[in-house]
Amino acid sequence: MKNLLEESAKAELLGRIDRLKAESKAVWGTMNVNQGLRHMNMALDIPIGLLDPTPARQVKMPKWLLKYFLLNVKPPRAKAETFREINMVANGIKPTDFAAEQAGLKDKIIQFFNTATLVPENKLVGKFSRTDWGKLCYNHTDHHLRQFGV
Repeated sequence: MKNLLEESAKAELLGRIDRLKAESKAVWGTMNVNQGLRHMNMALDIPIGLLDPTPARQVKMPKWLLKYFLLNVKPPRAKAETFREINMVANGIKPTDFAAEQAGLKDKIIQFFNTATLVPENKLVGKFSRTDWGKLCYNHTDHHLRQFGV
């Protein structure tokens, strides 16, 4: 699995974000492209320590197994649970400025890449290393960029 703390992975995601258009349609799911950009941006606030999220529900799977899936398996296209604060559709969050959302996500990726100390715990699986966060954040961002065709 790629790691967002690697320069090549960071450059790849920034390039893919540049290929998004305001007209990009979701291949699956209910978010529009602006909501997707905001969702990805807010997800990066978690390891940086800017957002302390609330799990939507407890996952009925051993933490070690969930951690394995989060770090090593591409998420399915089917609806997945997310933290309450970053659920754009349920919260009625409807950003309207595509360029601002696109630039905000790029800035947040660079901030994540440059942050020396990340939160030491993932709310769903417990202890999380810097490398773990890099893998999860790459995997999550990649998943949603694929959702919008890039």
